[in-house]
Amino acid sequence: MPDTGELERWLSARGEPHLAGASLDRAVAILVSGRALARSTWVDEADVSEADFERLLEEKAPDIDFMTSRVVNFRTLDPSSRSAKLERCRQCRSLPAQLPCPHCDGTGELTTEDGKVACAACFGGTAPPCSACGGTRRSVHVKVVFGEDTPKPFAHIFLPELPFGLRGPLTRFFLARGSVPDILTIDLADEFQAADAYRGRRSRSEVRGHRADAALALARTYVERLSKLPSFTAVRAAAFAWPFVVVSELGPARATRAAIRDEIGALWVLP
Repeated sequence: MPDTGELERWLSARGEPHLAGASLDRAVAILVSGRALARSTWVDEADVSEADFERLLEEKAPDIDFMTSRVVNFRTLDPSSRSAKLERCRQCRSLPAQLPCPHCDGTGELTTEDGKVACAACFGGTAPPCSACGGTRRSVHVKVVFGEDTPKPFAHIFLPELPFGLRGPLTRFFLARGSVPDILTIDLADEFQAADAYRGRRSRSEVRGHRADAALALARTYVERLSKLPSFTAVRAAAFAWPFVVVSELGPARATRAAIRDEIGALWVLP
């Protein structure tokens, strides 16, 4: 948080007016960032071998992983298919090696304009095994759930009430930051209000002695709405309170500035 002494020196070094007579207002911006997980699924029916069925029984949708930055694909059995039974395969008509390949009539070769070539559909003239049951003529008819988890990062800046000329510079300042100090972390579920002089009555929203105005409520609503979006399976958000000082009535021109420290502690005076 900038102190008045350092701010006075900054102004003096640049030939700016002194703080005498200026109004200092401590305020705070609420920054929200995080990641949501969007999960999409679809169901397809298939005939699978007994071995594939056993493997599908073991496959499950992955646990929520907010650390991953890549799309994760998965498959699992639909609950209605977990008790499916082995039955005659619907996809094949004969056991392998019993009948010749229907493409080459069992010769293992196909005649083309360039001469004879090996038949790619069989093994030496023998019909290939069924792709569903592997030639056992026994398969399990199931519904398979295919899914895709896509990470969705998000971030938003919520400012308190400010003179119009400060909103743009402060927004650009926050967008340019490479990181946010952990010490600025807050819990949006906490109660942030100041007590006024009348019987300790709660009034405006404050964070650590700095006014936040509607920024807190807007940040809470933003996170709540993200959590309720049907396209998001899970949402994890972090909130930060970044303090600054609004300097008003500065010098003969009655200029308004915002004094703020960046993530490494350097003082900025905006605009």
